Amino acid sequence: MSFNPDLFVNFRSGTVLDELLCSYKGLPKGVNYMVIGDPGVGKTTIILDLIANIARQTTASRILFISAEMNEIDLAVYVRRYPKFGDINIMFVESDFEGERHHLFEIEEVLQQGWDIVAIDSFHELQGVIKEEENITMKLAETKLLSLIKRHNKAGNERQSNTTFLTIQQVTKSGAFIGSNRLKHMITAMMELRLENPKNIYSDRFVVFSKHRRGDVGVRLYYNLISTGDVSFDEQRFRQDCQLRSLQSDISTQLREFAGQFDRLFNNEIIKK
Repeated sequence: MSFNPDLFVNFRSGTVLDELLCSYKGLPKGVNYMVIGDPGVGKTTIILDLIANIARQTTASRILFISAEMNEIDLAVYVRRYPKFGDINIMFVESDFEGERHHLFEIEEVLQQGWDIVAIDSFHELQGVIKEEENITMKLAETKLLSLIKRHNKAGNERQSNTTFLTIQQVTKSGAFIGSNRLKHMITAMMELRLENPKNIYSDRFVVFSKHRRGDVGVRLYYNLISTGDVSFDEQRFRQDCQLRSLQSDISTQLREFAGQFDRLFNNEIIKK
């Protein structure tokens, strides 16, 4: 098999988050990242900040945000605090109670134009809208969405772009992922946004991957949403955590080597006796 080398040139945001997104920095092409997290932790803000930064770093990229959670007025409030969000192409999807619209068809038409990155907020809500409008089951609605995503991952659009999808997904009250095994298997990485103390909305917040085919799991990147204009990442704390993990890995390797030497020496002594 052969691939265009450009497929492995990642999108960069210009922040330390790039180092967490992939082992060779940035957001890869043609992949699917699922984003989950505690209520109020800032999932939408983090994703909008990420794609807005990528748009500024790479002006030639085409980026789309599909909002099935918030309407135009909700997003207008966001733009006041984060003006750069106003530069993002946004498609609003709301349930049509009169039954005259079919958003699945509209989404298919828009995606066919070819996009580099598509962010969806949220998959579960969009799935529900399609279920109601098409009068189908939630499982079939999921199948249609996953089929659409897979086609565009593989550049099945007019621009032949290997589209990357950043999909926010809802969680249960206990913080567990909502979705089928098919959905879990299709994603390249699971990005979790968590509170250090889930019972305290004001506790420290961090990004961590629990599944990652392109990078490390378990590494925490702390952030805050206090400042206006940009999400603030604690790069110093991130570097310290990385150094600590590296040190722990080195110690574990040394302990395994020592244990191996001891076993060999002990076994040799038994054989001699």
